[in-house]
Amino acid sequence: MLYLKKPLEVDRRATPVTTPLPSGQPGRPGEPVQSDNESSPRQTRPQTTRRGFFTTSAAAALSFVYLPGKGRVQAEPFARNRAEDYDGRLCYNENPLGPSPAALLAMQDACTLGHRYPDWFSSGLESRIAAHHGVSADQVCAGAGATELIHLIASALLGAGDEVITAYPSYSQIESEALARGASVVQVPLDMSHVVDLDAIAAAISPATRMIYLVNPNNPVARIIAKSDLETFISSLPSEIILVVDEAYHDFVHSTDYETCLRYVNEASSVIVVRTFSKAYGLAGVRVGYSIASSDLTDLIASQQPFAMVSRPSQAAAEAALDDQTHVADTVALNDQAKALLEAGFTGMGIEYIPSETNFMMFDTGTNANSVKNDLNAKGFQVRTGWGMPQHIRVSTGTVEETNGFLGALESILAVGVSAPVIPAFALVSTYPNPFNGRCSIRIDIPDREPTRLILYDLKGRRVRTLINGRLDPGRHDLIWDGRDHQGHAVASGTYVVNLTQGEFATSRKIMLLK
Repeated sequence: MLYLKKPLEVDRRATPVTTPLPSGQPGRPGEPVQSDNESSPRQTRPQTTRRGFFTTSAAAALSFVYLPGKGRVQAEPFARNRAEDYDGRLCYNENPLGPSPAALLAMQDACTLGHRYPDWFSSGLESRIAAHHGVSADQVCAGAGATELIHLIASALLGAGDEVITAYPSYSQIESEALARGASVVQVPLDMSHVVDLDAIAAAISPATRMIYLVNPNNPVARIIAKSDLETFISSLPSEIILVVDEAYHDFVHSTDYETCLRYVNEASSVIVVRTFSKAYGLAGVRVGYSIASSDLTDLIASQQPFAMVSRPSQAAAEAALDDQTHVADTVALNDQAKALLEAGFTGMGIEYIPSETNFMMFDTGTNANSVKNDLNAKGFQVRTGWGMPQHIRVSTGTVEETNGFLGALESILAVGVSAPVIPAFALVSTYPNPFNGRCSIRIDIPDREPTRLILYDLKGRRVRTLINGRLDPGRHDLIWDGRDHQGHAVASGTYVVNLTQGEFATSRKIMLLK
């Protein structure tokens, strides 16, 4: 692949051009039209030169992909201009275009005031988000990524004895958050089409159910929940149950059978929508996310948050990014190109894949996925495995160059067979003996050398002991808990929860100490 190497030019001498706030993104069913927010000054956008995004390939006719109504992507990835960027990192669903040029300039300008504290409560950013979605500012809570918002929601709304219902496989942060607060988690399997089974979730509701957490589109399988099914589900949900809908990948969806849950925030007072600037806006490293809910729920969520959690540059970047919907459109168009290449490549290799409405895809390797993943890593391409799907790999959409390179590497690996040793999947394998008296052996399987935590909680959600907080070599590990807390004191007889997390994976098991 050939890319223009000259970076996007920003004429810093040019007079900024004041631009009106853009309307809501077209083609997103159910998305409210953005309204003007007269209390906040309109943002200014510098004059920028967007250079053509050119690709060539001698290997495939799909090296140039035209999309109906879109044509070629009209932006050059910033990643191609920075040697230290992560070429081939297709494991975290990041935006290969990078941030908007306007967001980059806004961050740079904000850094000149780096010696001054930011807006303590992100009130300016929250007003801009509210105007973008057509809601009130007191319905928005901004935080350090969707990660912090999920943490705040759990802190505000979950306690000992509560129950959370979620789908499996899905994004697993809520499990750890619930366990840390003494709540239990019920995981309901997806249906045979890899779609969240709302009927099964409704059947799993019990008197202890406090929260239902859905990811739509879902991660890692990239499927949506049909809007009619979601409407029926929400209308029948008991009012005392909080429904949290994580819409991190909302901007990538094209299906007319999809609808954001934003309209239910006002129609059903117990609905919370979580969004992020990490994906379509290309600000994963900047860490900005937000929730939209009723003002009452938002007050509870915000009450758990220390002030000044979103930095001055982060707030500036997010506000500027909202004004640059052209960059979002470029991101979505590039994503569509990469998905078309992946679909054609998988079909050509006879590989089954799950149709995607996001910026990642799951495909069946037909063999041990961890072994394929390791061989891909050796060729410079990082992907993800897990979620109880031992033959499947999740691959993010990158640039066209990266996507073609990944497909070539995959084809060469599958043609000769995997050579890497089989690495076990992420698992909390066993706790023995259980119940135990003096010592309990905890066996875990770790697939990657990523930060790993193994934490013990009591049934009230209090942290008792951290056995692992760092990186382990891939493979099987045996650890011992001696029934003592982090201060070395013997704990009382009772039931404890072992929680293992690595990256976006989490699993848990109960153990009983008898003295």
